[in-house]
Amino acid sequence: MPLSNNSKIVYRYLVQEVIPLKKVVTYKEVSSATGVPLGTAGGAVSKALYEIFVECDNKLLPPLSAIVVQDENLYDATRRHGMPGGGYLLAEAESENHALRRRDNGWDRWKCSRRPGDMETWKMKNMIESHQDMVWDFSGPWPEEL
Repeated sequence: MPLSNNSKIVYRYLVQEVIPLKKVVTYKEVSSATGVPLGTAGGAVSKALYEIFVECDNKLLPPLSAIVVQDENLYDATRRHGMPGGGYLLAEAESENHALRRRDNGWDRWKCSRRPGDMETWKMKNMIESHQDMVWDFSGPWPEEL
């Protein structure tokens, strides 16, 4: 399924501007840099990241959306890691995991359920950090478009 226009804009920003720095970026920073609006539960930015997550998995790429985190959960001074919102866990639970991301016990509790609360991500901290490391350690070229 082709990406929405917002998803294309966010994807290009992440690949061209964020990946080279190897530092997580916040939802607000993504919105500010791309013009894609924030809103309740991340708004259009979160919807774009969900689409990107699905397409990355379909194309066996690391989960690029893992590197977008909440402002208040930017706990790593080096910015290598941070906590995304609950929508990330929902995307993981709904995913077929074609890209073979690490999944720790309990990841599937969000399958067929509503979006988990943002603080739920902390229960999967090690798994999420491994997903972020997959992005930083990816040596192949990122496609120009998903």
